[in-house]
Amino acid sequence: MDLNREFARLVGLCWHEYDTETLNCIHCEKVMWRKDSNNPDYAADPRLALREMVKRKDWPEFRHKIGTVMRIIKDKPAILVNIDYILDTTGILRDKAIEFLKEGRS
Repeated sequence: MDLNREFARLVGLCWHEYDTETLNCIHCEKVMWRKDSNNPDYAADPRLALREMVKRKDWPEFRHKIGTVMRIIKDKPAILVNIDYILDTTGILRDKAIEFLKEGRS
């Protein structure tokens, strides 16, 4: 299975598949405006995966799992997302999110 599609499914987003006659998504009725399918590439732009994970209630647990304590702010450790995950375009952040989300469902 396509990992971008898997990530979208796990975070509750529609992975658009279009009817060639109506150009509407067969799942959510969204209209296809471009020749591509309007589905995001979470590997090429990890900010998209990060945006979806931040919206979730389990964001603190995910951040803790992939984060690194970088410094102390007002006597508290700050858990930050490693910049390498955010700058990587091979899908590391997306893959870590998929792994985290699957662990939570088992």
